[in-house]
Amino acid sequence: MKGIDIEVTVPTYLRCPISLELMKDPVTLCTGLTYDRHSIETWLDAGNNVCPVTNQILHTQDTIPNHTLRRIIQDWCVANSARGVHRIPTPKAPLDPAHLNAILAEISSGEKESIQKLRRLARESDRNKKCIASSTASSVLASLFAKHSAQALNRSKQSVEICEEALGALTMTLPLTSQALDSLALIDAIACLVCNLREGNPEAKNSAVTILRQMVSKDKYRDMIGKRERLAEGLVQLLREPICPAATKSSLFVIYNIALRQRYRSKVVEAGAIPSLVEMLVDGDRSICERALLVLDTLCYCTEGRAAASAHALTLPVVVKKILRVSDSATELAVSVLWNVCQNSCDGEAMREALHAGAFDKLLLLVQMGCSEQTRDKSIKLLKLSKAYTNDWECSETLNLHHVKRSF
Repeated sequence: MKGIDIEVTVPTYLRCPISLELMKDPVTLCTGLTYDRHSIETWLDAGNNVCPVTNQILHTQDTIPNHTLRRIIQDWCVANSARGVHRIPTPKAPLDPAHLNAILAEISSGEKESIQKLRRLARESDRNKKCIASSTASSVLASLFAKHSAQALNRSKQSVEICEEALGALTMTLPLTSQALDSLALIDAIACLVCNLREGNPEAKNSAVTILRQMVSKDKYRDMIGKRERLAEGLVQLLREPICPAATKSSLFVIYNIALRQRYRSKVVEAGAIPSLVEMLVDGDRSICERALLVLDTLCYCTEGRAAASAHALTLPVVVKKILRVSDSATELAVSVLWNVCQNSCDGEAMREALHAGAFDKLLLLVQMGCSEQTRDKSIKLLKLSKAYTNDWECSETLNLHHVKRSF
């Protein structure tokens, strides 16, 4: 154990047979063997249904706390405290179904304190979290959220606070059940998930967009989400004023899935998505760049998206810069954005901008090095398109081949 004097030897009977470490929460299986709770639960969660030591089939996976052994372990720790051994704390009793049902009954009646109690219990241990996730908690919380959403839209302080607590608790029960999702999807005011919660409460907004992420991945809910007024603005606002990387990635995921429906692309563009995506590309890491380029490419398949991309002074320079600089996936998406914008530019200004940003050399290198057939085809077409403007530009960027990804 860390911090223990190297001369201290932990007795074998105090060690977990799986981890070989001093047990902190010893529990006994139906076979009579005792293990540390974390180790045996990890073993059982992996799909094993036999005792690790005896290999006997378990007729039940229930575990019984071994209080006697735990007290012996604590006494041993105290006896060896002078040699760097710290006394293990007495573990809290895991959440049992009867106690959970009582809490859920209180939540159904709208008690905010009970939701907070549920969240505390979920944070105490993985076992509690699994117990909550496997119960009707998600349906109860979703129904409570639905009940208070209208009042929350009208800025009722109590309803807003209940909705925020319910959202936070719901994220602890992911993935949500179909019943819970249906309850949420029936709310006309679903936009309040992102737009109308209290300002300055990033946790609630992160919870909201996390739930939206699960919903939008299902065709059943994608249209319901896409048609909601102001939701696109709320999602773009989370890109413009990020609260955490997880919320940013979830927002990009939801926006992308909304944009997959052609009829909603213009709504996303009107919400100001293009400038936010371009600005994210400037300093974004690999993961953010790939996601932002994916959304940008999707939006550029509509007229409004291409117009917004062309109107932003940084779009083409930044997109060109990302070619061969981030990843193979980012390169292919960047070329696709370039192709969509340049081939639909009536006056050729977009192609001139791309060439001034160094697109010619990069496209030529891509064709020579090899890439996917689709990207190679677009690169060749862009190079042919650039011939009409060879007298209008000078290469402004010297290629640094150190950045080239050679996994093509």
